[in-house]
Amino acid sequence: MTSAPLPSPELARRVGVLDQDDPLPSFDELGRATKRHLAGLQPDGWFDGKRVLDFGCGPGKALRHFLPEAERCEIYGCDIHEPSIRWLQEKFSPPLRVFVCGETPPLPFPSEHLDLVWAMSVFTHLTEHWADWLLELHRVLKPDGRLAATFLGEGMSESIAGEPWEPDRIGMNVLHAWQTWDQGGPSAQHSEWWLREHWGRAFDVERIDDGPQLGHGWILLRKRPAALVREDLTAPGDDPRELAALQHNVLQLQREATLLAQDRDAVSRSREEAWAAARERDAAASAGAETLRAVASSRSWRLTRPLRSVAQRFR
Repeated sequence: MTSAPLPSPELARRVGVLDQDDPLPSFDELGRATKRHLAGLQPDGWFDGKRVLDFGCGPGKALRHFLPEAERCEIYGCDIHEPSIRWLQEKFSPPLRVFVCGETPPLPFPSEHLDLVWAMSVFTHLTEHWADWLLELHRVLKPDGRLAATFLGEGMSESIAGEPWEPDRIGMNVLHAWQTWDQGGPSAQHSEWWLREHWGRAFDVERIDDGPQLGHGWILLRKRPAALVREDLTAPGDDPRELAALQHNVLQLQREATLLAQDRDAVSRSREEAWAAARERDAAASAGAETLRAVASSRSWRLTRPLRSVAQRFR
């Protein structure tokens, strides 16, 4: 385990760990594995003098392991979660350069400024603004700059979608759109053919393989000359799997809606049962109070009051 400080368990859990009860060891190990993977994409000494960005860095799961490189190059990190960035600023800045970013572009960099950007578990949750962010990263990368990102593919299908992986029915399929960021946010499944079709309009795909991040896929892209707008990336291609993926996503969302409705009905039944029990308790309490009032106002109660007073004095 690196000697660099670790965040609180609460911050660590936000960015994916193997053990929710004791998240810090796997937080450290997954960060180390990510560093090994990223460093393995570059020749020895590559980081010297470069500018790199951890886009969606959280509390520094990967950045903690890049402190030696940060002494020899400019390493930036950004995230929408202010407590995570505040912790990094307190512990690691300098040498790291970290800042809070918005949920939509832009980033505070001039065009063609960065040599490398990595985005771990970021595009896995971007459902509305993915194209805007992909174009923004394209803008800030140098002409030969590269982007490394994870995606939810075959390794996460059962846990995310609850179904076997069939790439021909997955393009970019959105799930859990109702979840807040504190609940993990929405999820976006991606298939390799869809990434090559849509992301490949702005980048050359150098490789796609398994990554170190909890069964996520890993894609490495190199910037290609292109003047594009959002619609250029989002427009469907000619592949018939585009329509099949959209149709399947509708079925996935219908299944989600059914489960949410069942959960809502279960909560409603539980609430009604709790209310009924509370009404029964209130009715019993009212009946008991009425009985006490009746006893207190009775003739026998009034006549025996002196005897009760004497008994209380003796007690």
